[in-house]
Amino acid sequence: WRGEFQLWEYDDPEKDTAFETIWDTFATRLNLAGMLYRVDILAGLSTYAVLLIGVAGEGGQDLSLELPKGRGPQDVLFVTPFSGGGGPGIRIDASTGPDFVDATIQTYVTDATNPRFGLPETYSLRRLDISSPQLSKPVHWSRVIHIAEGLLDNESYGQPTLEAVWNLLDDLDKVTGGGAESVWLRANQGLHLDIDKDMTLSAEEKTALKTQADEYQHQIRRMLRTRGVKVEALGSDVANFSNQADAILTQIAGTKGIPKRILTGSEMGELASSQDRDNWKDQIHGRRTGYAGPSIIRKLVDHLIAYGYLPKPVQYVVHWPDIETSTEEERSAGAKAWAEVNKTQGAVVFDEEEIRQKWYSMAPREVKPDETEFLSPADGAMKWANVNKEMGVTVFTDDEIREHWYGLAPLTPEQKQPVSAPIRETANINPAEGLPRAAEFSALARTLEDAIDAGDVKAVRSILWPEAPVD
Repeated sequence: WRGEFQLWEYDDPEKDTAFETIWDTFATRLNLAGMLYRVDILAGLSTYAVLLIGVAGEGGQDLSLELPKGRGPQDVLFVTPFSGGGGPGIRIDASTGPDFVDATIQTYVTDATNPRFGLPETYSLRRLDISSPQLSKPVHWSRVIHIAEGLLDNESYGQPTLEAVWNLLDDLDKVTGGGAESVWLRANQGLHLDIDKDMTLSAEEKTALKTQADEYQHQIRRMLRTRGVKVEALGSDVANFSNQADAILTQIAGTKGIPKRILTGSEMGELASSQDRDNWKDQIHGRRTGYAGPSIIRKLVDHLIAYGYLPKPVQYVVHWPDIETSTEEERSAGAKAWAEVNKTQGAVVFDEEEIRQKWYSMAPREVKPDETEFLSPADGAMKWANVNKEMGVTVFTDDEIREHWYGLAPLTPEQKQPVSAPIRETANINPAEGLPRAAEFSALARTLEDAIDAGDVKAVRSILWPEAPVD
């Protein structure tokens, strides 16, 4: 549940639809992300949990009735989680059950022709800190969202998260607790009082020596006064129980599918920790798409749509945020690799903003004024044109160049002609006919100059290429 999931009607983050806007406002008002997170934890601590939906309007207060049809998201007053308990063949009374059980199943649908055959029909809910008359009646199944993970042949009771490793956790507690006691016993093993064989002690002296030894052992005194007695501290061996604890941790990690370094929070080498984080990301992604999305989020959203509390979209997908835990070295290597792809490809496969967003989660870079304000229009246009030439693709269109550097409007399709070298043709002049007179050249030049000044493209074309079609 790290980050905040989103509902997209279309898989396009740039397009906000009416359904997405309504959902965002609705989820923020009720703190749905936090409620779903809490009910998921409660479901893992027991065999199931439920999410109670409180609505306004006629019939909304009587929880024993089916959920009334809603007029929109404003009719949903609250959603709140309750921890469930019990299992197949195990009946728990909510009024006398354990303190952690706030929701119990009272009755099931027993009609084999009912689509909900075998599913809960009514629940009993309670709050130990709140006395509400509305919770004294059975709660209709349509008022709650039933959450259970690890379902097999039963649709109501899942497997608690800690059940598979409970004995291992108990063993770990014994090993670490007993190990701590053994460390203390080994570190303080006691004293050896070696009485000289030729020394004779009276009964009073023996009693006094024993009293002193007891007081030293219990840290009442820090010295011993003896005669004919040699005092030696017994050796203290180190109690090492790390191998036993590590073996149990390995079993716990393997049982739950959590990399041990992630479970214990230890780092033992960059390569190993990176692989563990990648594996853990796969585990999280699998649980998101295989359980949390379809069995929690969609279950709630589809229920609210069916009863008219949310508008019906064309479709929707549950979008989860990316889990980014890359180190500085990994981010730098990733950005460099993307830049190398551009260099090898000879084209912009990943642009600058994509690299900034992906590897550094940075906003698009603002172009500084000094990058362009000192370029002349001609130099700027040439710079953009050279970018197109070097990349081999159209990064800046001709219309963008005209508008940015010269403030000119786009050319019409008729005005857009390819720029190329003029076609050179050999003039076949008949000497008998002579050369055109200078006056004819002068008049034609003046006409061409007037057409250019007037911007008359058709006239220019008719003078320079009289045989070419005008259109």
